[in-house]
Formats: sequence, structure tokens, C-alpha cells
Amino acid sequence: MGIKRFFFSACAGLLAGCATSLPIAATPDIQMVFDAPPTQLYAAMPLACSGPGERVLRPRDDLIECRRLLPPEGAASAILRHDGTIDALPESVIRFESSPADTAGTLVKATAFVAVPQRDGRELHVIYPDTRVNRNIRNMLEQMGGTPLPR
Repeated sequence: MGIKRFFFSACAGLLAGCATSLPIAATPDIQMVFDAPPTQLYAAMPLACSGPGERVLRPRDDLIECRRLLPPEGAASAILRHDGTIDALPESVIRFESSPADTAGTLVKATAFVAVPQRDGRELHVIYPDTRVNRNIRNMLEQMGGTPLPR
């Protein structure tokens, strides 16, 4: 699966599950260990996340996000359901964060959520569990050389 198509299908999957949500702390991240920092993941994100309504954020060297605006119906639903603001619109987000692994190599945590801007300027992260999205993220990270952590 191409990385661009992966991000599109992952974002679509987030929207499909909007009926049931979990607080972000309740959802386990997908965690993989890489022998070396996954530079190809960080290099591919700007290419894969470059369509209309998409943007890449990289607030730190070890954190990168692909963000996509929700369609109007999904945005309205997220704003109303989670007491959001219309000053900034909700986005589906796929976040990758890396850190040194406990043993050796680099640990990459992947999280998919909907970011709903709040009236006080904060952002509420809402998880919509989707086994297909999680499976696609796992498969992509494994294809890039990641090894799943035992659960």
C-alpha cells in the first residue's frame, strides 16, 4: 500500500467510527522498535500528507503529525459533540513520536485521533477506535523495519 493511500484510508477510518469515542489516555499507542531512527518515516510524511486540507506539523524533532480537515458533517458533529469552537476546525490526526527504546534502538509510538479545538484555546484529542486503522499503521511500520513490542 502506498504511504499516501495509507494516510487517506487511516483518516477515513477515523471518521467512520465517530459514534464511539474514548479519552486519549484510554487508547494504547501502537508501539514498534526500530534498530535505527526511522528517518524514512519522517521523510515520507510531507510527501504523503500534502493533499487539499492536509498539513504536516513537526513541533519537535521526535514528533511528527499528519493532519487532515474533517468533511463538513464530521467537523460539525465533532464541534457540537465535544463543545468545540468554530474559530479553528477539527482535524483527523496521525501522530508518530520517537524516543530511545529501553533496550536498544528507537521506540516509535503511533496514535490516531481527532483533534477538536476548544473555546479556551486547548485541543481535545478524541480517539475513535478502529481496528482497520490500527492494523494499517502496524503494517506500515513493520514494512519500514519496525518490530512490535510484546503486549
